[in-house]
Amino acid sequence: MHVGILSTLFVVILFLSNPFAQSVDSSQVDSEAESSCCINSDVIGLTYITGYMIPHAKEVLNVRGTNPRGLELAYYSHLNTDEVWSDCECYPRIGAFVSFYDFEITDILGYGFSGGINFTYFFGLPSDYNFHLKGKAGFAYLTKPFDKEKHPQNMSYSTHFNYILSAGAGITIRLHKNLELQLEGSMNHQSNAALLEPNGGINYWAASSSLNYILNPIDFKPRKIEYDSYLNEPKKTRWDLSFSWGISSMPYPEPGQVPMYGLTVNRSIQVYRILALLFGAEIERNGRAVELFRRYRPDEHVNPYRFSLLGGVEFLMGRTLFSVQFGGYLFIPFRHFVADGFPPRTFEDRTYQRWGLVYNIFENIYAGINFKSYRNSADHLSLRVTYCF
Repeated sequence: MHVGILSTLFVVILFLSNPFAQSVDSSQVDSEAESSCCINSDVIGLTYITGYMIPHAKEVLNVRGTNPRGLELAYYSHLNTDEVWSDCECYPRIGAFVSFYDFEITDILGYGFSGGINFTYFFGLPSDYNFHLKGKAGFAYLTKPFDKEKHPQNMSYSTHFNYILSAGAGITIRLHKNLELQLEGSMNHQSNAALLEPNGGINYWAASSSLNYILNPIDFKPRKIEYDSYLNEPKKTRWDLSFSWGISSMPYPEPGQVPMYGLTVNRSIQVYRILALLFGAEIERNGRAVELFRRYRPDEHVNPYRFSLLGGVEFLMGRTLFSVQFGGYLFIPFRHFVADGFPPRTFEDRTYQRWGLVYNIFENIYAGINFKSYRNSADHLSLRVTYCF
């Protein structure tokens, strides 16, 4: 559940901030004379973060109520270009961060070192006082993963390297032309995307305060656009045919990992300048079903395929496409499993979420990654190649 909430917030922020701007013909944009220089503003910041750990599953109840604390150093480029204004009529920030975390119960969770990208969307033109949304994504190195023999208490993560997501909102207050204060609340998640079990994840609400220094302050002004391609050209539509391949862990405590294959057909229909509706259908081969029958019921046959319909939205960011879809299974023969030596168990909900990020590498070919999850658990991360027409 928390994975789904966090990812939805993350998508909303990415949609609003739109850091990967589309390229447009400069002759179509008539900017104010004083803003035509298109100089970005550089910002560095230091952030203190304190949180409250959420035990979203029974296997991680031992982290309830703990208070992780962190320090973060960040760099931002505050975008001030015609292309960005043409895309979203806003001036977002995009940058990078490195951070250190003390999870308080260090005998169980240890410490965390992380880094990645960040982006901030401001409501209205940046001024002395703004509400903002902020998102972060990246990787973390965590120091005390689960070990069946040496460290069985940690059911939150079982690999040193993990993915991180953070989404939040807050207030930006300009203290001086070169100095600003940001106060925020956020939801944060770290896990290995079901690469290896146990993978309960680290989830916590957090409050943070940041002191940012603006290296080259500039005035942000609205731009005048004489020709708007979104208003004057037909809306974009597209068919996508995608193949995906990923690796997922066997259900804990079963050892090993298995491949997951899928074919997806999507229809994209543009409804806003950087937003499209996305409808699709998918057939997927469940490697866990095949492996469980091979291990426990080798004389029996299992149908590992599952078919679903999907619906969602897609964010059109130049050559980059970011999508979020919700799917429902129409055909899923493998959900329940019973065998000697394996306790009865039900796998997979009938609904799921899927997030994708692909890049146009050549004409009609896109490539990228896709992440599938259920209510409060990851299913797998996959590589995806898409042919569009």
